[in-house]
Amino acid sequence: MGGRRVGWRAVAAGAVFLGSLAVLAASSTLALSRTGEDLAAQERLRAAAGELAAAGGALPPEVRPPADREAILPEPANRRLAAAVGQVLAAYPGVEGGFYLAESDQFAGTVGPDAKPAGETGPAAGRRDPPPRETPYIRRMARDALNTPAGGPPLSVVRDVGPSRVAVTTAPVGDDRPARAAVWVMIRLTGPAEQRQQLARLQLATGLSLGGILVALGLVVFIRREERRRAALGDELRKSEHLAGLGRLLAGVAHEVRTPLTAIRSTVQLWERLPDRARTPESLAAVVGAVDRLDGLVGRLLLFARSGHEDRRPVDLNAAAAETAELVRAQAEARRVEVVCEPAKDLPPVAGAALALRQLVLNLAANAVQAMPAGGRLTIRTRPLPGRRVELAVSDTGPGVPADLRDRVFEPFFTTRPDGTGLGLALCREVARQHGGDVTLDPPAGPGATFRVTLPADGEEAP
Repeated sequence: MGGRRVGWRAVAAGAVFLGSLAVLAASSTLALSRTGEDLAAQERLRAAAGELAAAGGALPPEVRPPADREAILPEPANRRLAAAVGQVLAAYPGVEGGFYLAESDQFAGTVGPDAKPAGETGPAAGRRDPPPRETPYIRRMARDALNTPAGGPPLSVVRDVGPSRVAVTTAPVGDDRPARAAVWVMIRLTGPAEQRQQLARLQLATGLSLGGILVALGLVVFIRREERRRAALGDELRKSEHLAGLGRLLAGVAHEVRTPLTAIRSTVQLWERLPDRARTPESLAAVVGAVDRLDGLVGRLLLFARSGHEDRRPVDLNAAAAETAELVRAQAEARRVEVVCEPAKDLPPVAGAALALRQLVLNLAANAVQAMPAGGRLTIRTRPLPGRRVELAVSDTGPGVPADLRDRVFEPFFTTRPDGTGLGLALCREVARQHGGDVTLDPPAGPGATFRVTLPADGEEAP
């Protein structure tokens, strides 16, 4: 149930995160769309400014600025300029514009948006200055345009002025530099109400996207915390299972320990009754052998108990395989067993306890040699597996494992040898599982047996 809840939370976090990205993408699309509209507006204004500058020409005498810089252009001249502006801007709905006269620093011939051709007495004749909020910016741009090179592109800018967003373009009139006059054109991209609506939409979209991302990040943090908690519970469970396994071992330990102790007790009692005749080299060897058996059993039990609790470090399985091959070579040659080690190239290391893993490989190899009393071939191979895992296989050409015993070979204290303790394969499986892997016996495919050890490569979490 815990894994299912974490899974649903992961799906929810992904959904919220994707939704936030969608909202953010929509906001970005809106911003890009607005940028595209700005560019299109600037292109229209450049075309309108070019036509208006051409219409202004060299400014006929009746519309030239007065000689007195303080004088105002006469109204008839202002109306004539307005008529010329209206004729040009009639082809550009929503665009307004006019002239800037440099010598007297005044505007003239201003026509508002949605201009229509008008005569000298038309409705456009009454205005001179641009809209009051935009006038300082238009005057500054018009002055800058007076010195731009002939044939160069008009000056253009998009900016927020008060509650509106406007695009303004200016261009010089005539070929003289500095020019005596400039033209200006402007279009209002958004009015106050539309500007507020767009700002509210952008703020809402940004808030939703940021809130969604924060929620998704919170869910991710929670999921990671849950995963760490589950991993800790898994470690505790494995330790509990390990302790339970040790408890089950105690029943077998009692029998295994009692047998050599009984032999030692009987021998010592015999020595007490017949001190001269009973203390033979054979009886002493029997006592030493029983003690050695107890020592080996205790050593295996200690290794079994410590497995999974040592410090984990990168371990080279190829080196462990080669070392094991050399350790069993003398015993193998005495039984006419050929030892072959086939390490894989570029095999990644595994994270584990080096002593325990070497003992695992040694147990498998020693069992394989003992399974071939009449000679044969022992092969130790390593290879990388998909999913960042590695495999070590130990194969022999002995009689193999009978079908009725295959399910019991990993049980503690199960053995078919009179001198065996039955802990070798059980220890191998315990060590492998404590390292996040396992030991398996291949299905029968002819003579011999193959035991495979699979382990996660270093850096991979144990399942």
